[in-house]
Amino acid sequence: MPKNVLIVGTGGIGTTLVELLVPALERVQLKAKISLMDGDVVETSNLGHQRFSQANVGMEKVSALSSKYAGETEYVELVPLTENLRSAEQLEGYDLVVVCVDRPEPRRLVHALEIPWVDLRCSGDGWMVFSSQSDSVLVEQMTPDHEPMSCQVQGALDAGNLEFGFSIAGTFGAQWLLQHLRERKSPMQSMGSLTYGQFEFPRLKSNTVEVKA
Repeated sequence: MPKNVLIVGTGGIGTTLVELLVPALERVQLKAKISLMDGDVVETSNLGHQRFSQANVGMEKVSALSSKYAGETEYVELVPLTENLRSAEQLEGYDLVVVCVDRPEPRRLVHALEIPWVDLRCSGDGWMVFSSQSDSVLVEQMTPDHEPMSCQVQGALDAGNLEFGFSIAGTFGAQWLLQHLRERKSPMQSMGSLTYGQFEFPRLKSNTVEVKA
């Protein structure tokens, strides 16, 4: 039976993930039902770092993304859900969950699941990824309250500087999902910058995060 997958968020990370994953699953003939959850519509400001075109502006993001593959997939079923993640009940019935939104509350709902999940994040040219295999204390302490944030650093686009950390996070998610669907070992976590390279996660000491100088 095909696995039931949920992808929460179809911005820069989520659209990159889908555009990598769907053709890959078709190529290896691996069946999956993938629900796309996002309550937003495509805006002009999304173009360039999200996989939408001018023709998609004004459309629901999940509908625009799933329509790209309408009639073209034999093994993958895409289900658009025009809603935002607000409660644990919305996560029921799935085998695998990917969260790639810019708010801590949906992330925490996913972190509480007992099924495999991956949390994909980015800022500018950097990325940070946790999964259900990560240390729960580390995940909790690296998920503080904060206001919603774009994957592009404030003012960067106005200065003509579009950064691609979202593409690394999306690629990680595609690999994680493919390996899980193949029932193989999957990558666990990652953090780094396209400019400065791979970073080490903070060390845990006495239930607090100790940042290595």
